[in-house]
Amino acid sequence: MKTLLAVIALIFCGCAPFFLQKNIERDIGDKRVLLQGFYWESYRHGHPDRFPDYGPASWYTLLAAQAPVIRDGRFDLIWLPPPSYAGDSSAGYNPKVWYRLDNSYGSEEEHLTLLRTLLAHGVEPIADIVINHRDGLLGWAHFTEPAWGTDAICRSDEAFTNEGSEVFATPEAQRGQEEEFAKYAGHDGTTYAYPAFRDIDHTNPTVRRDVIRYLKLLQSIGYRGWRYDMVHGYHARWLATYNRATRPTFSVGEYDWDKRAAQRGWIARSATTPNDLDTASHVFDFTTFFFLKDRKEQYKDWYNTGFGLANDITNGYPWKKHALTFLENHDTGYRTHEDGTAQEHHQHDSFLNDGEIERAYAYILSHPGVPSVFWKHYFDSGDELQGKIRTLVNARKVAGVHSGSTLHLQQGARAKGLYAAMVEGTQGRLYVRIGGDDQTWQPKETVRVYAQGDGWKIWLALPGNPSLQQAPLPSPLEMPLNKTLLSRKDIPDAWIEGE
Repeated sequence: MKTLLAVIALIFCGCAPFFLQKNIERDIGDKRVLLQGFYWESYRHGHPDRFPDYGPASWYTLLAAQAPVIRDGRFDLIWLPPPSYAGDSSAGYNPKVWYRLDNSYGSEEEHLTLLRTLLAHGVEPIADIVINHRDGLLGWAHFTEPAWGTDAICRSDEAFTNEGSEVFATPEAQRGQEEEFAKYAGHDGTTYAYPAFRDIDHTNPTVRRDVIRYLKLLQSIGYRGWRYDMVHGYHARWLATYNRATRPTFSVGEYDWDKRAAQRGWIARSATTPNDLDTASHVFDFTTFFFLKDRKEQYKDWYNTGFGLANDITNGYPWKKHALTFLENHDTGYRTHEDGTAQEHHQHDSFLNDGEIERAYAYILSHPGVPSVFWKHYFDSGDELQGKIRTLVNARKVAGVHSGSTLHLQQGARAKGLYAAMVEGTQGRLYVRIGGDDQTWQPKETVRVYAQGDGWKIWLALPGNPSLQQAPLPSPLEMPLNKTLLSRKDIPDAWIEGE
């Protein structure tokens, strides 16, 4: 523990420790591409009595039918919505019964069928893990499956101070600990309280044991990785604990939206092997999202390597290896209330489907980081946009571009007011131009056009300049055997210990 804390301190004081330099030599990153397999309103499908405009088929059923299209798009990972029961009409971010696997997205059988279908098509299901907070089934703190007492709730939670709560004025001795002290970015602080639901105390060994039981249950039905919701609400050391116990094939955390320095510290503390950032989690690259959203067509600004985690080389370490880049998700852009009216601050999407969105995808799908594609962009924005995204993913994979790829900015293009870069892949070089045309800038070496659209173009320079190549399709993945919920006694003490 002391060693890891010292490493983190070095990261933020400007002193690059040896292990960071060592990791730079292992610069090959993740080659996978993720699809977000839902949007905010997805849970309304399959409930014609409440939402007739969304049809009778459940979201799980609709998604399973698209598995061949997802495979053809060369997506490796699919982020699925929260898997547990959260009420009869809920997007799932207020989980009530963890071990109950039917929810507003479909029945348990539809859920299991979806997972098996995705695995058969070579696509890894990633579960949305909501463990920062929890909703009671019949009251503020009525917890079942798993059953907990008030000692699982953080000490200053509003459930203890609101007179409408059944646990109002519970003696402090019967409550959990306060929000944890967390020092991620060189300043003191604590994890964030969340006023909507009960903040869960992860210092409680019973809570940690039950989290691991939950993740093991999800693995037993076919989930292979985790998207952790709201990770700024509990300490990264516990996420590392959960990942050590479950060994997911992919892990990404939703850390507070624009605090890049704290994100670096959180990444370091999420490492399952102390002192080895190659074992750390990914994190959503909100700063790249905001930059691209706020500086559309301001291409000279795109050469600023100070924006985004995917461009972050603080202390010489390629933090891009841990960046999950994206242009939209269920929490951003246009979103509606159940009566169909737009929610406050969600009246518009972040990018318009008039070339803006193409150019932004041309950037993230050609650059370092693990890129994510939003469901509505791929399936609900027209065949033309889907086709262009598909060509971008294919070009990335054929060139072997990965999360740690080296980026070479093209200064000649900058002088002409457009953006261009060469990205090193394991199989060749990828060139991207955004803005302008072939007369203003194009690569000087022998290349082949792989993708193009409204104000952007992608070329590949491959050995021997072969004809247009198609990346291999994903291969079928191992199927789960049986749904299994371990008992608490099946979880060894060593699994729940934090570093």
